[in-house]
Amino acid sequence: MNDSSLLIAFLFAASAGFFSPGPNNLMLMTSSAKFGLWRTLPHAIGIVLGFPLMVFVVGLGLGEIFTRYPQINLALRVVSAAYFLWMAWTMLGIRIGEARGSERPMRLHEAALFQWVNPKAWAMAVSFVALFITPGQERVVQLVLLAGLCTAMGPFSAGLWMVSGRAVVAFLRRTGSERLLGWVLAGLMVASVILFLR
Repeated sequence: MNDSSLLIAFLFAASAGFFSPGPNNLMLMTSSAKFGLWRTLPHAIGIVLGFPLMVFVVGLGLGEIFTRYPQINLALRVVSAAYFLWMAWTMLGIRIGEARGSERPMRLHEAALFQWVNPKAWAMAVSFVALFITPGQERVVQLVLLAGLCTAMGPFSAGLWMVSGRAVVAFLRRTGSERLLGWVLAGLMVASVILFLR
């Protein structure tokens, strides 16, 4: 990771992974639209800290299990798809500034744990380790640096998608379509399922 060309390669690969649509980003967008930026912050912090920890653990050897048993990937996809479809169902009918029953944003530890059933997070973690970590005595140092870079990129990605959620709310308010919020968010959830099941 000391080589500047490797760092540039990481930045390109990470930008595509961190900023493209996926479970984490769409959940942050949805949460900020429903609950606001401040209440969504613990969710974002859970992702920002949870994913680099996952990269580090995968780099220590857990990723080999994932690669050796591809059926785990299928199981993760099914679990994630079911969760997202359930979320989409719960969003139908909600309105701006309205929370029903015990609805709340995802907590920090829940968001961190969610990484372990997030197929995009798995794919990114395994790819990053395969591309940027070399065998040898420096492996742990490289993993720490890689996890640190992932931690540094996380807030930018999370912030962008959270602000996007508030932009959806602003647009609906401006057009007088607040009642459509639930349908918009449900549609985003279904779209996210389609994206990672392709």
